[in-house]
Amino acid sequence: MIIKNHNAWITVIFLIYIFITPVMTLVRGDAAEDVVTTDADAVLLGNGTAVEKIGAGEGTETELNIETDLGADTDRLKKQGVFAGIQETLNGFTEKLFLRSDFISANSELTKVLTGGAYMESTQVLLGKEDWLFYKTQNDGYPVYDYMGINHFSDVELQTMADNLILARDCFEKEKGVAFVAVTIPNKEIVYEEYMPDTIARVNAVSRGEQFAQYMQEHTDVKYVYPKNAFLEYKENYPLFYKTDTHWNHIGAFVGVQEIFKVLYGTAVSPDTVQFREGQTDFAGDLAVIAGEADQYALDTVYEFDPATADPAQKREETAIVVGDSFGGFLSVIARGYYEEVHWIDTDDFNVSMLDEYDADVVIWESVERLQEVFMQESLLD
Repeated sequence: MIIKNHNAWITVIFLIYIFITPVMTLVRGDAAEDVVTTDADAVLLGNGTAVEKIGAGEGTETELNIETDLGADTDRLKKQGVFAGIQETLNGFTEKLFLRSDFISANSELTKVLTGGAYMESTQVLLGKEDWLFYKTQNDGYPVYDYMGINHFSDVELQTMADNLILARDCFEKEKGVAFVAVTIPNKEIVYEEYMPDTIARVNAVSRGEQFAQYMQEHTDVKYVYPKNAFLEYKENYPLFYKTDTHWNHIGAFVGVQEIFKVLYGTAVSPDTVQFREGQTDFAGDLAVIAGEADQYALDTVYEFDPATADPAQKREETAIVVGDSFGGFLSVIARGYYEEVHWIDTDDFNVSMLDEYDADVVIWESVERLQEVFMQESLLD
């Protein structure tokens, strides 16, 4: 029987897709996951989320600090409960749906055409001006709320965070003889607010990152760095963040390290005193990948710090431990140009015994602004 009705053809095609998609997803199985994982790992390696985590010298064993949301281990399922485990399994399945990325990309392109390039169809990515992409997730911090200034910490929260950093400082410096500095890295939205879409209004120009920085300065003597002003100064002449990624680049991380050195050692130099090699010129960051727009937004240039050009007067014959989130990747890369040895450790993996294990001289405790709740843990040392 030949179907002549146009609407009937559309219905048939839709039903075929509905039935074929899950079947093809299951057939592809591990192969699909391997492709997704490979793509994700490539982005992480490019933006600094995954770099050598242990050691810094020749012959040093290295490992990648790569975490993906694909699959779920047994321990995590037990902690989350049956319902959360089922939900995570379903999410993992949909992440690998047959032709998923193609449909996401097509939908995003259609939305951009219909809105004159002013909107991107994505639950995670916000299209800004001049092809700048921003993170609008609510599952990995609240960067848009940070930008709007509508999620300030309460007085109790500010005091709790400050008290925790004081306890950590006292443990490291007084009990272990290890220097300590805490660092909050401003969100990209805070540094490049001029590229945020006009539809997102700033209710309060003081973000909670700046709020906490002011509190730390006024109520504690902890060495604390919030390099927003330095970023605003240098961004006029240097790219500090990727347009298509949530993270800073090597130049931004260099500025961050120099602000840390200013607080720790009273010395800092500008980016024009060192060299950054120009690498890949068509890099598509994590936001472009998440939005299914990697091909359309392969816009970024990768800059690679040359440690041989670091000022010898700034070099330290010391061992540093960088504790933090993904931003600690490039921070540790730049730090290796100045410290004799650098170890980068995820916040959840750190324990005080590592100070003795690595014979540490300094701990740089880092958090990006959207994840500052990490300072609210009952003890940063657990």
